Amino acid sequence: MRHKPIVSCSLNEVHTANSGFISLLGIVKLTGQINHLDTQVDAYVTRDLICPMVLGRDWIQQNYANINFCTNRLYLYNGLASAPLLPIPRSEPVIMPLSDSIVIPPFHQQFVYGYVPINSLNDALFTPNIALQHARMVLLPHSLLHIRDNRGVISIINNTRHSKLIQRNTPLGFVSPSTTTADLNVITTSLMNFPDFSSSSPSSLSCNHCGVHFSTELILYDHLFYCCNKDFTCTTQNITPLVQHIDDPVKRIKVYLMLHHYYQLFDDSCLQGITCSPQCAINTHSQAPLAEHPRRVSHLNREIINNEVKKLLANGIIEPSNSPWASPVVIVKKSDGSPRFCIDYRRLNSITQKDVYPLPRIDDVIERLNGSHIFSKLDLRSGYFQVPLAPHERAKTAFTTPDGLWEFTRLPQGLKNSPSVFQRLMNQTLGSLRWDIYICWASSKYVKQVCKALHASNFKLNYNKCAFFQREISFLGHKVNADGCSPTDDNIRSIVQFPTPQSSKAAHSFLQMVGFYRKFISRFAQISAPLNKFTCKGFPFIWTATEQSAFNQLKDAITYPAVLILPDPSQPYIIRTDASGGGIGAVVLQKLTSDCSGESITPIYRPVAFASRSLKSAEKKYPAIELEALAIWWSVTQKF
Repeated sequence: MRHKPIVSCSLNEVHTANSGFISLLGIVKLTGQINHLDTQVDAYVTRDLICPMVLGRDWIQQNYANINFCTNRLYLYNGLASAPLLPIPRSEPVIMPLSDSIVIPPFHQQFVYGYVPINSLNDALFTPNIALQHARMVLLPHSLLHIRDNRGVISIINNTRHSKLIQRNTPLGFVSPSTTTADLNVITTSLMNFPDFSSSSPSSLSCNHCGVHFSTELILYDHLFYCCNKDFTCTTQNITPLVQHIDDPVKRIKVYLMLHHYYQLFDDSCLQGITCSPQCAINTHSQAPLAEHPRRVSHLNREIINNEVKKLLANGIIEPSNSPWASPVVIVKKSDGSPRFCIDYRRLNSITQKDVYPLPRIDDVIERLNGSHIFSKLDLRSGYFQVPLAPHERAKTAFTTPDGLWEFTRLPQGLKNSPSVFQRLMNQTLGSLRWDIYICWASSKYVKQVCKALHASNFKLNYNKCAFFQREISFLGHKVNADGCSPTDDNIRSIVQFPTPQSSKAAHSFLQMVGFYRKFISRFAQISAPLNKFTCKGFPFIWTATEQSAFNQLKDAITYPAVLILPDPSQPYIIRTDASGGGIGAVVLQKLTSDCSGESITPIYRPVAFASRSLKSAEKKYPAIELEALAIWWSVTQKF
């Protein structure tokens, strides 16, 4: 049946009667005919139905539909049109044999495929084979299965001290439709023929390590997990935690195999460096070399420096140097109080020509996540230390310690051009993937493309900070999910626990911390006005009740910040402004609706961002109407 194109809608999934979810591809307007009568349907499109279409209450009420079980027909508009109903007979249970032979290690649970002569069924009752449980001393639970491509996944538990072999075609149990779907009636008149939206491409079922080919993904998974992987322990201990949150065992196996295909990304045994041309980051023209003496350090810090030097040497990141350049080592404290090894490159940076290659704005990156419900993020392990440095520039990176002089062979942290050089390299590596895919996305196909690109350049990932197919992630200091973004709980806790400032520097530091999240705080400029004076260098520290009140109000505001929605460029924006004698403010809103059919409902407006600033000296003399106009002009032309 011909129909209009499928269009997207704001709903990505709907609830089912059994408290499950059905993913939606979009919505389509259909026109069908029963007898001589035309009928229209606004239908959601999904891959997860076991029948061509389900007609809901809205269609029944619109067409005055009535079912007469005496005649076994569906009548529309008091009998103007009708269609016969065909009862679906109750299916007899069918045997589910094991698809492939398996060996279950002692005290292990394994998921196996069973075969049934049913192509697809969402709710199928599985009754285990009692004889098999007694004969093999294994446990098979009663289960509600999802049959796909004539296969269902069954859990088998071996609680004994010996491995259990179960041969192929062994009857695992019996499968029958659940009682909620056994007695259905369907309209025999075909309203439409949906195209097949499912797409599946066969993946490689060969082991990366030994080259053995397997018949199913499940057997390959068991081989990697229990057998071949013994010689590649990093793949199990590093990859397995990344997929444990996936409830569906079939999906979990697929994701594991996809990540294991690029297992070298998760190898933390060494940091070899990527395969790219050496990078240039230090253009000092004809400046004479700068050298500084090593700074005096405590015995504890000296030990920290020596341990870090040994670690960098072992990974080939530094090498002994005879350079005329030298920068000192400093030990600073991290936010958790642990020491951080740093090089003070301030004098070198002062004579280095700046690389102006642009870095992406955090706001732009987060806004591109609009419409996503499942997120993945990849974090590089010591990203800078994986980038080779041009040999003629290594001497300039030399640093001095109490026990020697060393220089970097990789891109060091602390150079003014390191961020730009690294960003350029990442853009070259990922190409067109860098915006639409690599930031965050759910589809395994796109995650695989990113892993493939990184693997080709020999990058290494920090698996402890990676996340795959999550409903919520922490990203660039923000907590991102389908509802929008908000500050991370850890950063909120750091701001709330910030002690009352005892100096202008401490007050300035607090204002910078909370200012990072100013777009989440309404009237930020007005609340923080008493603290702005501490941003001026040399301003005397005077802390009164006014400053304390502003300090407390900012803490209260960040404790319960607004959840900002991710903006949708296809929808209109609404800007609301306000002005007072102390400042001007604005909020950007967008209308949300959960209705895809275009029917009018009460609009709901959610904030996209807040903005505010203090008034300049001349602006404080403006009358009220000009301040309101200033707020509109500033928000439209300067801020948003």
